[in-house]
Formats: sequence, C-alpha cells, structure tokens
Amino acid sequence: MTPALRAPATSMIGIVVTIAGLHLVGWGLPVVAILMGKDGLLVLGLAVAAYALGVRHAFDADHIAAIDNATRKLSAPGVRAHSVGFWFSLGHSTVVVGTVILLAAGVHFLVAVIEDDSSPIRTAAGLWGLSISVLFVLAFGIVNLHSLVRLVKRHKAAGSAEAESPARGPIGPMFRLFRPVANLVDRPGRMYPLGLLFGLGFDTAATIGLFITTGLASFQVSWALALALPLLFTAGMSLFDTLDGAFMSRLYRWAAQHAGRNVRYNLVVTSLSVASALLVAAVGLSEILSQATAANLALPIDTTYFGFVVVGAFIVVAAVAVLTTRRPVGEAPAGSLVEGEPASPG
Repeated sequence: MTPALRAPATSMIGIVVTIAGLHLVGWGLPVVAILMGKDGLLVLGLAVAAYALGVRHAFDADHIAAIDNATRKLSAPGVRAHSVGFWFSLGHSTVVVGTVILLAAGVHFLVAVIEDDSSPIRTAAGLWGLSISVLFVLAFGIVNLHSLVRLVKRHKAAGSAEAESPARGPIGPMFRLFRPVANLVDRPGRMYPLGLLFGLGFDTAATIGLFITTGLASFQVSWALALALPLLFTAGMSLFDTLDGAFMSRLYRWAAQHAGRNVRYNLVVTSLSVASALLVAAVGLSEILSQATAANLALPIDTTYFGFVVVGAFIVVAAVAVLTTRRPVGEAPAGSLVEGEPASPG
C-alpha cells in the first residue's frame, strides 16, 4: 500500500476523539441545565431537536453531492479521502456555532437579519451560499464526468479495465474551465474552507439560531443549553457527514481494486456520483436564475430527500458488491480509480 493510501492512525484517532468530544459536551450541557433547575422536558426536547436537525442537514442534497464527488475526485489519484466529510462538516458548523454565539451574546442586529426572511443581507447571503455550492458541486461533477468517460472508453477499447495505457477522455472547454476550481480541493483538509463557504448562506445558522432566540425569549433557557444546541447540531451533522465520506472513500477504493472484475462497480459508483452532482447543480442554478431574474425558472424537482436516495443507492451497490464479489487470495489492489490519472497539484 502506498503512503498516499495509508490511513494515519493519528488522523483516525483525532477524528473519533473530536466527534466523541462534541457528543460528550453537547449532551453533557443539557444535563447541567437540568441540574440548574430548568424544565427537563423542555431542555431535552430542544436538545433532541437540535441534534436531529444536524443529522437531517447532513443528508441535504448539496452535502451529499459535495462530499461524495470530492471523495471520488481525491480518490482517483490515490489520495486517502476518508476524512472529506469530517472537514466539510467542521467548516459548515463553524458558521453555525459562531452565529449562535453572537445570538446568545445579544447581537441584536444579527438576530434581526436572521429572523427576517426578506432581509437584503439574508437574501444576499442565501444567494452567495447557493452559488458557492453550485460552483463546486458542478466542478466536481465535471471532473468526475471526465474520469467516467475515460473509464468507459478504456473498458470498450480493451474489454476490461486492465489495459496498460488508459484511454484519454475528451478535454473540452467545460473540463478546462472547472478543473482549476475542483483542484482547489487537493486534500481532505481543504474541505474545511469549502464547508465554511457553504455555511455562509445563513440557512443552517438561521435554523439553529431560531432555536436559541425562541428558547431565550420564551423559556428562559440557560447558558448551558444555549451552548449545547449548536454543539449538538454540529455533533449530529459531523457524525453522519464523516460516516458518508468514510463509506464513500472505502467504496471508491474497493471499486478500483481488481479492476478486471470490478470495472462495472467502478462505472456504477462513478456514474451515480456524477449524476447526483449534475442534478443538484442544475436545480441550484435554476434557483439562482429565478432569484436573479424574478422569474419562475426553477426546475420542478424536489431535492428534499434526494440525499437519502443517493446514500441508499450507494448502500445497495455496496451490498450487491459484497454478495457477488469474492477477492482471490493474493490478488493486489489496483491502487487508484483511474490508472494513470494525475494527482491534483498540491
């Protein structure tokens, strides 16, 4: 196994410790609030709601498309991409935690901005967040589409994925345009600023922020719960975003192993990644055009549960692969999704 594919033990331990710490502190603070004499049912209700909201947000279509396609893009040249979802969720959560801290500290201007759906600042921030998500999801999708074309051409030309010289896909203007954008994420840690940019749309922060403002105004929520809610939101989102990234990293690497037999799985998982990215980007772009032109140009596609559908499809593919494929003893893995594909510049 090459150094690029070796999972550093300290990295895995750090991820586990961080997520476990978020859960420990996030669930410990509500207990403190209850011990301080606050209504137990109210405290637990808000805590569970915040955690469930974070878990639900992890399955948003843009999250799934960004994490899955970034993992696929990084896995192609052999980068160990198991922590893509972890870094993305931390970046996204930074906006949430920062916003809620300001809300709890009484920054009334920010409260007014978040609560007013028609606020120009919130509208502009929402458009910014949507534009960033469309740009990067589309960039990842185009780069992965290029890899998919190469896989198909190689498979058709050689009858298997074990050709010594992989076929080159067409390098068109779309690929040349979006490859530099996708190459900004050349290692998992670069997903942190991307998650931060995604979070600047205020949609996530607005949702959890309303938990805080409602609790502080109506139920005299304690400081312990005010801090616990964003941490619980972060804990739920980071856990499932991390699991998604780790699962996809393992699936992509497995699909690249023993390429002669598993080329069909490589094609399937790459096709699913590309299709999800392009669909999410198309829906997002139509929403941007609708907002910019004040015309109803949005595509009639509901992506509310699209993330669950994509994750379910990948789980089915993994299950079928496990049931139908056996690894002969002594067979070595191929090591990358597309042989000869250059690594992103680092």
